[in-house]
Amino acid sequence: MNGGVRDGKVLKAIRGHYWVETPEGLYHCYARESVVKKAKEANPIVVGDEVTLEVTDAAKKEGMIIALRPRRTKLSRRITTGTKEMEQVVAANVDNLVIVSSVANPPFRPGLIDRYLVAAAKGALQPIICVNKVDLEGVEDLRDILDMYRDLGYPVVLTSAKTGYGIEALREWLRDKTSVFAGHSGVGKSSLLRILVPGIQVKVGEVNPRTGRGRHTTTATELVRLPDGGYVIDTPGIRQFSLWDVTEEDVRKFFVEIARYGAGCRFADCSHTVEPECAVRAALENGHIHPRRYESFLRLLEEARGEIE
Repeated sequence: MNGGVRDGKVLKAIRGHYWVETPEGLYHCYARESVVKKAKEANPIVVGDEVTLEVTDAAKKEGMIIALRPRRTKLSRRITTGTKEMEQVVAANVDNLVIVSSVANPPFRPGLIDRYLVAAAKGALQPIICVNKVDLEGVEDLRDILDMYRDLGYPVVLTSAKTGYGIEALREWLRDKTSVFAGHSGVGKSSLLRILVPGIQVKVGEVNPRTGRGRHTTTATELVRLPDGGYVIDTPGIRQFSLWDVTEEDVRKFFVEIARYGAGCRFADCSHTVEPECAVRAALENGHIHPRRYESFLRLLEEARGEIE
């Protein structure tokens, strides 16, 4: 029974099945082959996508996605399928990227944070650095690097899913926005979401005591409405995050302190590695650029050049 067309937002996507929220309710959909074939990404339709569907059974709330609107923003990563590298879009039309790390268990990884910051800039997302498990020992050891991120203009929120510390501050950043949570396995993304969205069905994992690595608890990406307005997306935990379509110029531009001091270099195309009269290396030597950030910058620069994987 055909009931016309509807516009909606994809709330969940699993192996060619899509659940689309419309003003008339939630529809279970497949996608028209022509829509799938147009896509260049590994996953043609993702959570957060805005689509048009044709109702195929109004009583059962089933439909066929017939059009995909252009994405305003996206979070993407590079994946390898066989010998081919492809873009995997994690989420689309998102306002915030909440980069969740932890004080310990697993350890704090600024290099991964820097990768996500570049991905956020590339995809036009507002990054928010969330450091969870502040109830554990070691948070004082992170004060220097967290202050560095704050000085660069990035919001930093300290939380504890165990004690509830910082949850209200995080909630304010999420209010009336669509936010995707991302981070290393075991940092507590799902635990935070259980507090933010009471009743949400997410599993909570533990950290392997032998390896210090978290176990994956989220297996599918899903958009969930927040009680105070807005949406959140939990993503499966990752152990590495490879950037997609990031050039050397992007790396120099998206490391905000590199871009700021780089304007004073003698050469317009300065790589900030070996050239004379490099204002970036001078700022590093004078303590205006954090050494760990410069190390991250060099690594991502090499990656953009194809020198490392």
